Amino acid sequence: MPHPTPSWAKGAAYLSLAALAAKGLSALYKIPYQNMTGDTGFYVYQQLYPLYGAVLVLGTYGFPLVIAKALIDNGSRDGIRSLLTFYTAIMIVLFGLLGGAVTLAAPSLAALMGDPALTEPLRWMGLPFLLIPFAAAARGYFQHDSNTLPTAVSQVIEQFIRVIVILLAAWAGMQLGSVYTAGASAGIGAFAGGAAGLASLWFYVRREESICPDFRLPPAWPGLMRELLVKGLFVSASAMLLILFQLIDAFTIVQRLPEGLQAAQEKGVYDRSWPLIQFGAVVITVFSYAALPAVAKAWPLDRRRASEEAGSALKLCTVFGAAAALGMAAVMPLLNVSMFTDASGTAVLQVMALSILPAAVFMTAAALLHAADHAGTAAALLLGALAGKAVLNVLLVPVAGTMGAAAATVLAAVLLAAASVRSLIRIGVLRPGPGTWLVKTGAALLIMTAAAWFAASGPIGSRAGASVQLALVSGGGAVLYIGIIWRLSVFTVREWEMLPKLGTRLPHRRQSEGGNHV
Repeated sequence: MPHPTPSWAKGAAYLSLAALAAKGLSALYKIPYQNMTGDTGFYVYQQLYPLYGAVLVLGTYGFPLVIAKALIDNGSRDGIRSLLTFYTAIMIVLFGLLGGAVTLAAPSLAALMGDPALTEPLRWMGLPFLLIPFAAAARGYFQHDSNTLPTAVSQVIEQFIRVIVILLAAWAGMQLGSVYTAGASAGIGAFAGGAAGLASLWFYVRREESICPDFRLPPAWPGLMRELLVKGLFVSASAMLLILFQLIDAFTIVQRLPEGLQAAQEKGVYDRSWPLIQFGAVVITVFSYAALPAVAKAWPLDRRRASEEAGSALKLCTVFGAAAALGMAAVMPLLNVSMFTDASGTAVLQVMALSILPAAVFMTAAALLHAADHAGTAAALLLGALAGKAVLNVLLVPVAGTMGAAAATVLAAVLLAAASVRSLIRIGVLRPGPGTWLVKTGAALLIMTAAAWFAASGPIGSRAGASVQLALVSGGGAVLYIGIIWRLSVFTVREWEMLPKLGTRLPHRRQSEGGNHV
């Protein structure tokens, strides 16, 4: 008798398409940007965008969820109008202050980054902050009504327009000025994308009578404001890890690189790793994010069921996250040339690739902690990891350059992942159990990595040749790995069925010995 597919898994295919369309596009457009502006131009972009990216996460994920919950709790038409107006006003003040600070303090921020030439492109980054409040309020309203289509459409449109405008503005900047002129594309593209996303939301908003302004203060408004700011930050913790690591790098690497290095170009080479890591983490965590509703629903009523769902999500994340991390490190000589035109910094990028696994584990664990109503724990752990990353950068970059920054990233991410899993076990979301599946996964990883490393070694010819070789090695490695973990019964039948298409194409074997324990 076939095992029923969990309800959260049935929607995983749709969630993966949405994630790849939005987050995947957001990560991968940086590759043509680097090709167009070079490593120094890419460095300029990476110094600028994390400032906006961090608050965009709040406006896209955290604040809409908090607003949606508040609207659900107060379902009257007048209550909805009052709350929406109040929350929008609070966000206008907050994001207006943040955007103004970025614009007015651009010279000071550039000095802290160790490059005064960043002042002018930094001024552009304050502009898109002004659009976030209206989009966040609209998304929160539609999510409270269980209507996710406007949010999904607006996010895809926003990302698509942002990418197109950034690349066009960067090309124009390179023709008219320098890489710093091209760097203004970060702010210009973010504003254009935000405006497009807001326009798409307006298409849906204009049909809703409940969104008329009501300027009366809602009851207990100080508590509502505190909940928006605090819980919005907590909810966003899982999505902020990689962008905040990049923000720390922007302020701690360039001015600490050893003398004699071309700091901007060296940082740009190091920054090649971030779009690869982001894309890998998004693909790995999409299924674990889909588990959140099932865990949240089961947690108050059936702790055992919740732990089974959480264990399966973290197991999928670990098995495929480890393969992505080690596989990417193995093929990095080919990947670097095919994506970024040359082999500069390959060793640094190989170390950075290892952070995919702990980053994906934390992102999954943070989502599970939120589902179990412990989002504050994830936020506290993230804050500690950011402090550790900053301290390690300050200590390691002067003596080891960007390799020190890469080591700091991996070490901070590993400690964060371990602490988050420990927290899940402590509060009962995970149940420790037999680790047979870990041993089997280790064997599969050893075989797959050795094969990929051997196939990717040797002299690299043209970029086109490297791309063809990369496709063959990556595809072969993936098939080999999946075949081994199937043969070794790493997953149960039920866990295979959580993977759309793949689980139905493989003949079922006996269940793995580890069950859903982690």
